[in-house]
Amino acid sequence: MKKGSQQKIFSKAKIPSSSHSPIPSSMSSMRSRSLSPLIGSETLPFHSGGQWCEKVEIADENNMLLDYQDHKGADSHPGVRYITEALIKKLTKQDNLALIKSLNLSLSKDGGKKFKYIENLEKCVKLEVLNLSYNLIGKIEKLDKLLKLRELNLSYNKISKIEGIENMCNLQKLNLAGNEIERIPVWLGKKLKSLRVLNLKGNKISSLQDISKLKPLQDLISLILVENPVVTLPHYLQFTIFHLRSLESLEGQPVTTQDRQEAFERFSLEEVERLERDLEKKMLETEELKSKQTRFLEEIKNQDKLNQSLKEEAMLQKRSCEELKSDLNTKNELLKQKTIELTRACQKQYELEQELAFYKIDAKFEPLNYYPSECAEIDKAPDESPYIGKSRYKRNMFATESYIIDNAQAVQIKKMEPDEQLRNDHMNLRGHTPLDTQLEDKEKKISAAQTRLSELHDEI
Repeated sequence: MKKGSQQKIFSKAKIPSSSHSPIPSSMSSMRSRSLSPLIGSETLPFHSGGQWCEKVEIADENNMLLDYQDHKGADSHPGVRYITEALIKKLTKQDNLALIKSLNLSLSKDGGKKFKYIENLEKCVKLEVLNLSYNLIGKIEKLDKLLKLRELNLSYNKISKIEGIENMCNLQKLNLAGNEIERIPVWLGKKLKSLRVLNLKGNKISSLQDISKLKPLQDLISLILVENPVVTLPHYLQFTIFHLRSLESLEGQPVTTQDRQEAFERFSLEEVERLERDLEKKMLETEELKSKQTRFLEEIKNQDKLNQSLKEEAMLQKRSCEELKSDLNTKNELLKQKTIELTRACQKQYELEQELAFYKIDAKFEPLNYYPSECAEIDKAPDESPYIGKSRYKRNMFATESYIIDNAQAVQIKKMEPDEQLRNDHMNLRGHTPLDTQLEDKEKKISAAQTRLSELHDEI
């Protein structure tokens, strides 16, 4: 016989029947569990003791199957069990994960392997009941696809924060007993609108303000907070009953009309005073906000004025820049004109100096009877500056002959008469006088050109 079948028979033999071993109802509330989906039935938490033996038998059968899986892979990861699709199919006897509506992964046995992570449940989109109690789960995660979940049991794990169930708008029963939760989040009362039963037994909740966060839950009828520090506070019961008006059961005890009346008498006046304090605080905040608004408006006005002045200044600077640009362009044009005039004056001075030099050369060569060619077109000469080898000459107007006879002539020596000598000297003086006058004129022009050139330099 196989080992697994032997363990199954042995475990069933040790389980007492419901008729022989009655179980107190108090133990039923402590060990409330969902039925294993192996037989397709569902049992909600907090049931009476009459069904406890049947649940224990089914749970033990579930544990036996999980233990069999442990023996098959005992050497892989000691101490930690993992949720796999194969395990889910084996426990539910359903190959299509999308059709599973109830899943029990609770492990009440001490020791052995336990689940530490919530995983591989995304395909169970129609799941309505999920039991993961008595494990080592430290974080609520990967449950955002289970939108049809109505009952969630995560009791007796290592959870320290309520999270990961914000989208479960159909959740009606939530069991988080025996964990390490210290705070109730604000979103729990705003998003889990369908929640009816909440069990937070054996956690670390210590503030009455956390209980007031459950006030938006209009359908909450059962709340368990025993074994939390908050239950030791004075008037805890009256405070809870006053704020959670829909409660029918608190700490497993029914809420009576007398309890509601006592809670109302105890906290109605305090509630009014608290509301008055809140109103006064809000009014002070409103006044402060108004003063801030007034101050901000003044700052905005000042900023607008500053912006307007900056805009005007920018416009003035733009206009000034345009004027400076126009002045610069004008001065550039004037500079160009003055530069052209200066260039022309320099060229004219250079030409005059050349002319003066050539006149002086001509004056030196005139006694040698050297004259330029008659065919030279002096009047049509270009305006370029004269250079050596191409000078402009003028015909000697005082010469008595325009050409030299080719044939040789005999030299006649005779004594010059005094009158003739005087006449020749007079003719020579008459010839040199106009030349000196022209030289003086040229020198005056050169002096005037130099004066003009210095004036142009000063203007630049």
